[in-house]
Amino acid sequence: MSSKPKNANSENQATLERTLHLILSKIAPVRVAALQVLIHHMEAEAEGEQNVTAEEFTDAVKKIQEGLAAAHGLETDYLAPHDVTLPEDLSKQLSAMTEALDELDRIISRCSVSEGEVRGFRPVGNMYDLCCTRVAKGVSAFSADLGNFFLELNDKGRADVTDHTSSIAMEIGKIGRVINMVATNASIEAARVGDLGKGFTVIADEVKTLSARVSSLSVSLTDREKLN
Repeated sequence: MSSKPKNANSENQATLERTLHLILSKIAPVRVAALQVLIHHMEAEAEGEQNVTAEEFTDAVKKIQEGLAAAHGLETDYLAPHDVTLPEDLSKQLSAMTEALDELDRIISRCSVSEGEVRGFRPVGNMYDLCCTRVAKGVSAFSADLGNFFLELNDKGRADVTDHTSSIAMEIGKIGRVINMVATNASIEAARVGDLGKGFTVIADEVKTLSARVSSLSVSLTDREKLN
């Protein structure tokens, strides 16, 4: 398994969090905007008092169109630069949400505001189903699931850091065992040659000390990962 240094993973996690925040800042406001369009439609049908002002309707249109643009570019503009691919279920959710937003956009794009009134509003089909169920609830569900998906990505990033540190600990442990083996062989050779090997014995002792320090470092790294 390939792994990245800890600081690289930390930076990647921060980047993912910023990306998620940016996506949601564009998509989440669509929920309220769609309901404002629905309220305007219901009030227009009843020919009652207009609680959604022309300015609020214009703002709702802007938020819906910004959300639609973000939905269309979510995978290519927001995720692809970070090598992130949506799982199949989230991709289907995104497609359904985008399709509903496209339909709502076709309705509101015909509208204009003149003298404080919304003109050209021509709803089609079941506006309640479109605005409330398909758009507002669709955006809520997608936002929540996207947040969970990004959380899983961050958890995986932390797991990669653990894997990387564990790999280092294993390699250090191997080095320690090799050093210890060399030190043991050196001690045997020093004993075999008697007085001529005294100097070699000192070196062997130093190598054993180094082996112990390396092994201690390996254990320390492993214990630190258990605590994290």
